Amino acid sequence: MSLRLRLFLSHAIVIVVGLTVLFVALLILLRQTETRRLQRQLGNTAAAVARFGRLLPANDPPQRFVDRLTRFGQEQRVRVLLLNARGEVLVDSVQNAPNSMLGQFISLDTTVPTGNTVPENSAVGEFRDPQGRRFTYAAVPTPNNARADIDWFVLAQPAGGPFMGVLDEVSMPMLQALVIALAISAVAAALVARSIARPIQTVAAGAQAIAQGNYSQRVAVSGPAEVKQLAHDFNDMAAQVQAARQTERDFVANVSHELKTPLTSIQGFAQAIRDGDVRDAEGTQRAAGIIFDEAERLTRLVSGLLESARMESGNVRMARETVHLNELAQACVTKLQPRAQAAEVALEAQLGPAMPAITADGDRLAQVITNLIDNAIKHTPKGGKVTVETRLARNFAEVSVADNGVGIPPEDLPHVFDRFYQADKSRSAGGSGLGLAICKQIVEAHGGQINAQSVLGLGTRISVWLPLSPDGAGAG
Repeated sequence: MSLRLRLFLSHAIVIVVGLTVLFVALLILLRQTETRRLQRQLGNTAAAVARFGRLLPANDPPQRFVDRLTRFGQEQRVRVLLLNARGEVLVDSVQNAPNSMLGQFISLDTTVPTGNTVPENSAVGEFRDPQGRRFTYAAVPTPNNARADIDWFVLAQPAGGPFMGVLDEVSMPMLQALVIALAISAVAAALVARSIARPIQTVAAGAQAIAQGNYSQRVAVSGPAEVKQLAHDFNDMAAQVQAARQTERDFVANVSHELKTPLTSIQGFAQAIRDGDVRDAEGTQRAAGIIFDEAERLTRLVSGLLESARMESGNVRMARETVHLNELAQACVTKLQPRAQAAEVALEAQLGPAMPAITADGDRLAQVITNLIDNAIKHTPKGGKVTVETRLARNFAEVSVADNGVGIPPEDLPHVFDRFYQADKSRSAGGSGLGLAICKQIVEAHGGQINAQSVLGLGTRISVWLPLSPDGAGAG
């Protein structure tokens, strides 16, 4: 069953139930209204007849008054009952034995307030005849000149008779109104179901398109607020999936490129040695050295790929130890001083005073700082300068590596932390393009952030922010 059909049926069921309850409530209300009207009419008539009876001559035989009341009931098509004080029926205008109430008892409760339905000291209610038919009645005290054993004058009519007459008059218009309301409600339910289901069906179609490889698929944002939010989330997800697929394609292409070059060199020099093209010891030594260097490059590349994959999958567990950032930065600078001197680049540290200790993996952070310094030295010309700086930045400890080298082009700057991305398209620097990507993964695993700023021709600064330890207070 489709979503649209389910929505339509749910709306239709709610509407039908609501209208049915309304229809039944109206019938009950009409019945109550008609019953009260009938009781009021009977009560007023009975009271008027009783008052008229009091005006009759005192010497008028009581039986004549009873006969007059009985004829009155027959003329008015109402049932006349005369009761004694105990509620026993002494006279019934219905003479036929099966339906007659003669000798039966009717409980008259005059203590129940009747409001403006009948006069005071009167009674209203219902009774059933021997055949089980319901009658609505109104009872008033009889005049003094009536028979001594008769205390109550009762007028009654079938409970359903007048009501059914009213119902006959209003039932057809009510049924017509119900049918019209159901038709209009069905159309409204269909429109509402369509307005809700169509955007969701659009999202479902978009998801199916993405599953089939159409990663550029986007859906229109429309419908209720929740459906709009769903469309927004879907479009965001689609954009992320498209970006992830593009990154995957770029990754495969870059890996293929990175592996192809050293493998080609290894294959070429190994074939030259096998075919005897290299005969002298010096040539053989040189070919073997190139093969070794390229194999070592492949080893570094594969190790970097494995480490990046482990970092991305979350399988690498970071150590939790106290790290003094100043000491760590100074150790990295000292270790790379020979490398900087060989490149004729000045390398110095500017350490902030009283830096708090942080809780981190010291070896991983040393890997980050070493990689940043090594990259800065590679891209700084002779006579240049690389500065390692530490300082406090709000709730973070910052370590940055700045150089006055060639800088990074603006179009390349957003991609410097992508795997295999190299701003140096000639690849003369000899890197694999994995170093900064791994640095970013390590920093983010510590809950920190890394950022690159660069001006072409003036230099580059890469900054790392690491959260302070909650209890870290020692200087580093």
